[in-house]
Formats: sequence, structure tokens, C-alpha cells
Amino acid sequence: MQAKIILIFLAIYVIAPIHGDFAQDALKRHNEIRKGHGCPDLQLDDELSTDCQAYAKTLSEKGKIEPSNGDGYTENLCITILKPIDCLESWYMERALHDYSAPRLNAETEHFTAMIWKSSTKLGIGLVTKDDNNYVVARYKPKGNVKSEFKENVPRPTGKADHATSFSFGVLVLGSVFIQYFSDP
Repeated sequence: MQAKIILIFLAIYVIAPIHGDFAQDALKRHNEIRKGHGCPDLQLDDELSTDCQAYAKTLSEKGKIEPSNGDGYTENLCITILKPIDCLESWYMERALHDYSAPRLNAETEHFTAMIWKSSTKLGIGLVTKDDNNYVVARYKPKGNVKSEFKENVPRPTGKADHATSFSFGVLVLGSVFIQYFSDP
């Protein structure tokens, strides 16, 4: 009996920091990416994060991702069997498809543009793991991806952009996200 209790506490001790540190890790990674584009740091917003966590739970119960109907924020969603932080890398990999000379809202790059949207100042982040799937919800305020404001809010890399993530890794991450997303009915 004591061994079971010790194992339970050990499991909680080992697993809890994974999710507990995720918000700070996600904030740090967002700000590293934004810095590479000359954008100011985001601040973690507790209320927004609480809403993201609740929506991640809703998505995990549905077993799929679908946009919320919320207003006043931009939202990035991801489901992956990889590490949750890899969702951010897959969103950032969309930068390769962004046309800085003709910036516009584009379904192929909207996650990337939401991440670095210069006038967004707050980040909410939520994570729920269920059945080996990680459901990640990120929300940005003020709302980004405004059609008429792309030129001033999606700056080119400053030359200090993070290039550590290889193209192959990005393809692997995107592939796993899409395979997971489209394989569930």
C-alpha cells in the first residue's frame, strides 16, 4: 500500500512540472521568435490562459480540434503526439510560405502571423493531454491577423531570427500534426 502511494506521489511530482512549465516555456519560445522579427515580448495572461486550458479540455473530450467562436483574440490550435512545444515550431515553420512583399491573410501562414503579430501584447496558453494526444490552445490579444494591418504587424526577420529548427524537423512536425488531425474521423 505504501509503495502505491509513493508511486502515485512520484508520478504526480514527475508529470505535474511538464504541464506546469509548459506555459512559461511557450511564452519564452514565443518571445524568442518575436524578437527575431523585431516584435515586443508577449505577457502571459492568467485569465486568457484559464480560458485556453478550458478549451483545450473541451477539444480533448471531442477528440479533435476546431476553432472556438470567441471574439477579441486570435487563436492557434494544435493536436500532436509529439511534445506540446513542437506545436509552436510547426506554427513558426509556416514563415517559409509568408510573402512579405504582398502580406495578407493566408490559411497557410495564419498560425505564424498570429504568433508574431506585432500589436498583440498578451498570450494565453492551455494544454491537455488525453489518450497520448496533446491538445494545445494559444490565444493572442489584442486580436491579430486583421486583413488591413499585415504590413505593419508582420515584420520581416531582423537577421536574428531563430534558424535552429531545420526544415526537415518542421516537415516532420507538420506532417505528424496533419496526419493526426486527418486520421481521426
